[in-house]
Amino acid sequence: MNLTEESLRDLIDGRMVGNKYPYDTMDEKEITAHMKRLFYRMNRIPDLVCEAEWDHFGSGYASFVEFFCYRKQDVTILNEKNGMKEIEIKGIIVDVCRLAPAAIMGEDVRTRKLRVKTNEEVSGAYGSLIDRSGEFHVSRKFEVTARQLERALREFDYELLKPEQLYQSLPFSTKIPTIYRKPEEYIVLDALFYWED
Repeated sequence: MNLTEESLRDLIDGRMVGNKYPYDTMDEKEITAHMKRLFYRMNRIPDLVCEAEWDHFGSGYASFVEFFCYRKQDVTILNEKNGMKEIEIKGIIVDVCRLAPAAIMGEDVRTRKLRVKTNEEVSGAYGSLIDRSGEFHVSRKFEVTARQLERALREFDYELLKPEQLYQSLPFSTKIPTIYRKPEEYIVLDALFYWED
């Protein structure tokens, strides 16, 4: 993906960029439908469970949809007592941009506290790829899963961006509606993947 100053400015202003379908239509509904088809494709990967955060993390605006994908064998019960169960889930985050045909991917470990009777989630702790610095790590344990997810992204014409592209300083001054970094710390990643809470 060629990230020019003009395209970066468009992304920061919430405008879609890209000459691939559906981004070339500039139609938000069409892009969301495309992302949902990607999500269903990811969930068809054998032994993989993928969850999606479609609703801007409950508030504000997120320029991306976050998928968290894991294998059932990577769910560990940490504690179970008083009708509550605490679990740890090791998996892969895939953040897919709403404004450009771009994605990032890396590992995450999440914890959840559930009611045993109803399996209702009471609380949880989640990571983010966007506030990390330097790289999007995927260990050998998840190499096969990562390749399967990369294949799905390619099938839907999403480019998996590399840290070298994203961790460069933004080449101009601006204000990005993000909670992740201060203006003097902005990097190219912030133009594509931001969350305004």
